[in-house]
Amino acid sequence: MKKYISFFAVFLIICKTIFSESISPELLEKVKTTGELQNVFLNNEEIKLTLVPNTELSSLAITHWNNSEKPRLTTEKLFYLNKQTLGSLPSIEKVSKVIRSISTMKGTQYYSHRHKKWETLYHEAYLIKSPEDKTKIEDQTNGSSEGKILYCMQDDNSFGKCYYSLEYHERSDEVSVCFDNFEPLKFGIITAAKSHNIKINLVIKDEDEYFLVYLIVQAYYPNISLLENKMIDSFNARVDSIYKWFVSQMEK
Repeated sequence: MKKYISFFAVFLIICKTIFSESISPELLEKVKTTGELQNVFLNNEEIKLTLVPNTELSSLAITHWNNSEKPRLTTEKLFYLNKQTLGSLPSIEKVSKVIRSISTMKGTQYYSHRHKKWETLYHEAYLIKSPEDKTKIEDQTNGSSEGKILYCMQDDNSFGKCYYSLEYHERSDEVSVCFDNFEPLKFGIITAAKSHNIKINLVIKDEDEYFLVYLIVQAYYPNISLLENKMIDSFNARVDSIYKWFVSQMEK
C-alpha cells in the first residue's frame, strides 16, 4: 500500500511540473537565459502577443484596452526573476504590498535614449482620495488587493502631473495592477494622450523558485512624428523602470 502511495505522490509532483508551467518550456528557457524578452508593435502593425503567460490575470491584462481606436504603441515584455537573487523567498503577499506602495515609485530612474543619460522618471508619486478629490493619502497595503480600485498622482519627467486609476486583482499565486490615465497627459501645450488612452498592466506570477513578470503598455496618441518618437522612448523606458522599481522593493 505504501508503494502505491509513494508512486502516486511522485506522479502528482511530475504532473505539477509538467502542467503548471505558465509558459511553454521553450519560452521559459529563452527568458531564463536572457532574463527578459520584448515585442514592440507600432501603428498599423499586426499585434501578435507571444509572451503572455497562460494565467488568469495575464489573460485579463490584455483585455483592458477597450477603446475604439487601436493603440498606436503596444509593448509587451516578459521578465524572469529568480527568487534567490532577492536574498529570500518572498511570498505573493509581499508582491501585493509592493505594487500597492505607490509612494515608493518616487525617484525611480530611467534611461533616456533621446538624451543619452539616466533621468528621474517620477519626481513625486502618491495615492489620492479620488478623481474628484486629489488630496494625498497613505499607501493602502493592508489585506488582499483583490478588487481594489485606487487612484494616484505621478509627477512624470516627460508629462508633468499624471493621474491614474489603479485596478488590482490578486490570487493565491498571482497579482496584477492596471494603470489607466483618467486625465489627459500633456507634453507642453500638446495633448499627448486623452483620458483612458494609456494603459499599463503589470502581472506577477509566482512559480515557486522564480517570478514571471509580465508588462504590457498600450497607448494611443496624435499622429505627430516628434510626439511619436517621444512616446515610444518614454513608454518603452517605463517598462524597464517599473520592473527595476518592483525588483528594488522586493529586495528590501
